[in-house]
Amino acid sequence: MDFEAAAVEMGDLNVRVRYPAAAAALLLLIGCTSTEDPVIPPPPPNASQPTPSTAPPPSTSRPNPALVPPELAKYCRSGFPLEGVWSPHRLTVKERCVAVTGIASLIKREHDGDMHISLTGVDPKWLNAVNLQRSTRSLVVEVVPSIPIPMPPLRSRVTIVGPWVLDTQTGWLEIHPVWAILPA
Repeated sequence: MDFEAAAVEMGDLNVRVRYPAAAAALLLLIGCTSTEDPVIPPPPPNASQPTPSTAPPPSTSRPNPALVPPELAKYCRSGFPLEGVWSPHRLTVKERCVAVTGIASLIKREHDGDMHISLTGVDPKWLNAVNLQRSTRSLVVEVVPSIPIPMPPLRSRVTIVGPWVLDTQTGWLEIHPVWAILPA
């Protein structure tokens, strides 16, 4: 098979090429190659690297005594209630601080580093239809790594303090992040 040769001129360099298509591909590849370091995007945020947020201004209101007994109000935090939460845009804050009592029925670490606690035996006002469809019929409670809190003993009765939110990805109600876990 006889291939036609092509002449390529690059500055002072004259080259005869036996395979013009291969030469064109090589020139394209060389032209797209850079000696500069590529820009490496930052890693995705996780629980140990909270997502920067356009947080609303800190709230100066005191916790609702119907949702947080006065002796537990000291555990409520001012400022952006979802500080330290991975992907806070997926959560809708229903109440910025609540205190809910129940049984720590299941405790497990999630992929984002959060510790999930299934809190059973809670007042039904803290649950929606999705919570009730869970096998444990529980309130989801999430402890984030940026707020280190010791885990309660399994099957212990505890009071959890933190923002009560709707997770728009799962549809369930949860306390996320947890600000305090107290024996009940």
